[in-house]
Amino acid sequence: MSLQGCSYVTVLRTRELAAVQDTLKIQIAALDKKISNQQQEQNELLRLIRADQAVRFSELERKYAQLSNNLSENQYRLSKIYENTSDVQKQLEEKLATDSATAQTRGLEIEKLFQIASEDFNAGRFDIARGGYEDIFSRFPDAPQGQESQFWIGECFYAEKNYEDAESAFLLYVHNYPSGGKACTALYKLGLCYEKLHKKNSQELVWKKLLETCPDSDEAKIVTSQMHIN
Repeated sequence: MSLQGCSYVTVLRTRELAAVQDTLKIQIAALDKKISNQQQEQNELLRLIRADQAVRFSELERKYAQLSNNLSENQYRLSKIYENTSDVQKQLEEKLATDSATAQTRGLEIEKLFQIASEDFNAGRFDIARGGYEDIFSRFPDAPQGQESQFWIGECFYAEKNYEDAESAFLLYVHNYPSGGKACTALYKLGLCYEKLHKKNSQELVWKKLLETCPDSDEAKIVTSQMHIN
């Protein structure tokens, strides 16, 4: 091959190499652009993710702050409720203590009045005693001494030989307090009133009731013995 032919081939090779290099440069530039675009997209996506996370974190912080505020407010309210409850409890305890002291004072007062009336009765001052018992009964009808005073009103009338008023008093006691501590005695004394008033049928009825309701009482034993004598 001549030198001229070799030069021609070299020129062709050089042109081909240059064309390949140009193609590679174009491809590399395209790849670089693609990579740059992808990086931009990734950066934008990363920015959006970070922005979303920032918003989420901000929302979480807001909710946490709100929960903390609510918790603090609830704790404050619970503290106030506890204080109010403690105050109410204290007031209730004070009221109970006051009521207890008042009830105790009231009980002592009633007992003292009943004792005075009983002393008058035992001393034979039946009209004064009756006034005392009537006062106790009218003021304290639900107290034990108030109930028993109604019985002793009848006893005062009976001691004064006022059998009609004694009958009424004993009847009232039996009617109001059929299970009272003086019920059996009231029935017996009522029978005695009927005896004094010559109401034999009423006496038999009331003593029959006595034997039915108080069969083991001392009054029932007395009535039974009197029936056997009669």
